Amino acid sequence: MIATRVGFAGGTIANPDYSHPGDHREVVEVTYDPARTSYAQLLDAFWRSHPATIGGGPLRTREAVLCKLDGQRRAALASRRAVAHRAGEAVATEVLSEGRFWVAPEIHQKANLRRVAPELVRELARRYGSERAFLASPAAAELNAYAAGFGGEEVLRRASAGLGIPAERLARHFPR
Repeated sequence: MIATRVGFAGGTIANPDYSHPGDHREVVEVTYDPARTSYAQLLDAFWRSHPATIGGGPLRTREAVLCKLDGQRRAALASRRAVAHRAGEAVATEVLSEGRFWVAPEIHQKANLRRVAPELVRELARRYGSERAFLASPAAAELNAYAAGFGGEEVLRRASAGLGIPAERLARHFPR
């Protein structure tokens, strides 16, 4: 993974936001290097990260895989069928064409990390030259996932390696 951003996609209205999402989904855009991580690996991580057989709730918060390319759509549909087969029940998560991605305001980017470890964000923003530069980094994506409770120590170690900061020092910023 190179970077992540939150925003809206999959809908038809222009300029959606959290107050007026229209028919868009709240989404995470993942930028990745296909030479290092395959689309199939991303799909595997996605299916492991949420309960695919549970649906419902407001449209904007329903899980979906949003695809940019036909090949991605075919792969996502095949992986969805495999998940349903393993679960022995229908999968509620949809596979949709992305359409345009509308980035959410800066204040919503890496919200978990900002909420849980604001002093770490300030420290790393100084190291990167700005908060925006740090929040666009792979390390920020990893630390945001860790702050949200995903990935455990492996995620913290990857962020640590990318930043050149001992994992134990980073861990002090996150209550567990």
